[in-house]
Amino acid sequence: MTDQHESDGLVTEVRDLWQGRDVLNFANEAVKAMSAGTATDWGLAAAIESPIPPVTLGGGIPDPATLPREDLSEAAARALGVEDDGPLRYGGAMGLERLRAQLAERYTRDRGLPVDASHFILENGSAGALDAVCAALLDAGDVVITEAPTFSGTLRTFRGKGAEIVSVGMDNDGMRTDEVGELADRLAAEGKTIKFIYTISNFHNPMGTTMSLSRRQELLRIAARHSAFVLDDDAYGEIHFGEAPPPALSALAGGYGVITVGTFSKIIATGLRVGWVHARPEIIEVVARMRFDMGNSAMLHHTLAEYIDGGRLDDHLEEMRLLYAEKMDILASALTEFAEPYLTFTRPKGGFFLWLKLQKGLTAEAVQRAAVQEGVIFPIGRAFFPEQKESDGEHIRLAYSWTSKDDLREGAERLARACARAAEGE
Repeated sequence: MTDQHESDGLVTEVRDLWQGRDVLNFANEAVKAMSAGTATDWGLAAAIESPIPPVTLGGGIPDPATLPREDLSEAAARALGVEDDGPLRYGGAMGLERLRAQLAERYTRDRGLPVDASHFILENGSAGALDAVCAALLDAGDVVITEAPTFSGTLRTFRGKGAEIVSVGMDNDGMRTDEVGELADRLAAEGKTIKFIYTISNFHNPMGTTMSLSRRQELLRIAARHSAFVLDDDAYGEIHFGEAPPPALSALAGGYGVITVGTFSKIIATGLRVGWVHARPEIIEVVARMRFDMGNSAMLHHTLAEYIDGGRLDDHLEEMRLLYAEKMDILASALTEFAEPYLTFTRPKGGFFLWLKLQKGLTAEAVQRAAVQEGVIFPIGRAFFPEQKESDGEHIRLAYSWTSKDDLREGAERLARACARAAEGE
């Protein structure tokens, strides 16, 4: 048996050798390309040290008081109350067929395109779904056309796969398809492969806008001409305030050339980490070939299937739509009351976010610095642009879903004070 002295000597020898080496030198090229990223990639202040307990308007996650704990607990008990070991086995590459069939039934009902379980694969939230699609279809050097602004987390996924990201502008009707057409033609003339045109068509993150029907139709035509997949990130499509959004891109295309990702994170709870890829079966099969993890949690899949079968998801969604519409109205009205000279915005028709344009020469960085001192936290707009910059740095994003109603109004008042401080050069 090796004595303690010899063992300690080995530890010292190995430690000294490894401490002199930079682990980054062992990383692959994708990791090295991402190494410049920091926490501020998400647009938050690098060091948040508010002198008072802050109101946080940063995260687009469900209201904590509304999480259906009891219903999920009962659904989990029913899921486990079976004689076989199905809920406690590996989930398999595709995920639970029963849950996929339920998704297909909902998509057929709500989106008007008849589909079945073979049109879905279950993944680790919508982020996992996007990563799976990229792993299966995206080669290093392929071009991805995105909106600007867009969700910063997905930009990191594209960069991690070695994609070339190019962007087009946005307005209140969504992605500027006139710019998409011109850009796609130019890239094709340069001999580049456009693999995806990435859009958040419904209740956009961060802008809150919804793509118009005519833009959806034109986007599908452009993508088909260039053999590019439309990659539709539909995390918020079911959170509408009144009228539902226009027909889904997948339905308008008859399922051809469109890959949609969705998630239970925004409509139930982020901790579930269950999302999906929706596409034609031949694409789903390609995505499944790049799965090496024995699937997601079968227990969660069975629990969600029981929850949906009990009819609670539709009821929960109706409650959430009313709540988030009210929260949006509280925040928007308070901003108009307290901060109207300093900013403008368009009220969204769904989702979790308000996109503010600052006025009077204010910059997002200056307002954010002042806001930390006033006790309100939010990301600046620059983080949502592929190049991490705006022409004038004049936008900020506020999320109203997680924060309490009282704090939304307080947060608006604090933001107004921060704008005033920034305007005075403090």
